[in-house]
Amino acid sequence: MKFDRRNFFEDMDVKIAGIDPAALPENPTGVCVLDEKPSFFTLHGDNEIVEAVKEADIIAIDAPLMPHPKVRDVDAILKKYGALPPTMGGMKKLTERAWKLREALKRKNDAIIIEVFPTATAKIMGFYSRNWREMEEMLGLEVKNKHELDAYICALTAMMYVKGDAMEVGREGKIVIPLYHEDKLF
Repeated sequence: MKFDRRNFFEDMDVKIAGIDPAALPENPTGVCVLDEKPSFFTLHGDNEIVEAVKEADIIAIDAPLMPHPKVRDVDAILKKYGALPPTMGGMKKLTERAWKLREALKRKNDAIIIEVFPTATAKIMGFYSRNWREMEEMLGLEVKNKHELDAYICALTAMMYVKGDAMEVGREGKIVIPLYHEDKLF
């Protein structure tokens, strides 16, 4: 069964973007901007990422959003979905870059910026697969890489948040995840 985006995007007047940042600028960052149809980008530098999402009202980022890496209660909550602690090797660099990116985004526009975890979204919504191509097919998308797919899932989570179908979890640091529904999309 394929996901029907047409009904899901109905009556949306909020501009939404998702970002799956790489820890290092030389590695690919996935960006998705939701409009009548999703636009996908694979970018590297912070300036080009900020430029790509500059008109968004809400931006969902797949990375810990905090100035200094530390383990938060929300990280323990999401461990069951596969989340890694922000204090682990590569996660430290990702956390540091994500915070700098967040600050650059805040200087560029007044968008709401939320932290999301696309693996949790995919598992809660029932379309998770270790094979990103399978998820791409289930969602009826055409993306260049896993990073663009994760950026789409970030944006999808933000859209659910706007519509009241997602919630913030955690006391120290908040991550937005979909509300659990018995009637999952898949």
